[in-house]
Amino acid sequence: MALGLSLLPLLLALVHNLLRALTAQEVQQSPPYIIAPEESSINITCCTSGTLLGLHLKQSWPKPSNVIYYEGERKTTVDERFWGRVTFSGPRDNLTITVHHLQLADTGIYTCQAIMENIMEIQGPGTSVVVTDKLSQAVNTCWEAQLIHTALPTALAVGFFLIGLGLGAVCVLRRTQIKKLCWASDKNSVCVVYEDMSYSRRNTVSTPNPYQ
Repeated sequence: MALGLSLLPLLLALVHNLLRALTAQEVQQSPPYIIAPEESSINITCCTSGTLLGLHLKQSWPKPSNVIYYEGERKTTVDERFWGRVTFSGPRDNLTITVHHLQLADTGIYTCQAIMENIMEIQGPGTSVVVTDKLSQAVNTCWEAQLIHTALPTALAVGFFLIGLGLGAVCVLRRTQIKKLCWASDKNSVCVVYEDMSYSRRNTVSTPNPYQ
């Protein structure tokens, strides 16, 4: 079941791209895809140019069906599946359609279809909608919380371990450097004493004895 839900957005995106390539884009539609949980709301905006007589919003996949037909606030037809769940905002040529109280059956591809002055019907590129169930959302939320609860102490422990390891390495390196400096300092001191003694002995031997 989880694998099917994870593949569903990919399949919808593929179908959406095919429809977009096959249709002219005189009707602009946004957004291209939506993922929303049950009981939430979504907005689909249909933007048209020219003289518009009416606007359809249709569900083109998985089963073709009408959602709404809009000519104005006073002349609107809403399918019984969406009755009481659809509101409108904006002018007719830039209409935003809001679907409330989403259901799992609302998953599909929604297409704006404009009825123009010359009785032409022009379709938009479509909007892919995926409605996720509350149980999956709760499971995902619980899993994320558990992952954070488990991963945070582990990350802190690893971080402190690495910090301690780094400080230990610095201390060992520093101690080694101090030993080398002390050893070099002792060696230089012995050499100086030896040279001074040799110089003193040479001076003593070379000085003539005034009593001879």
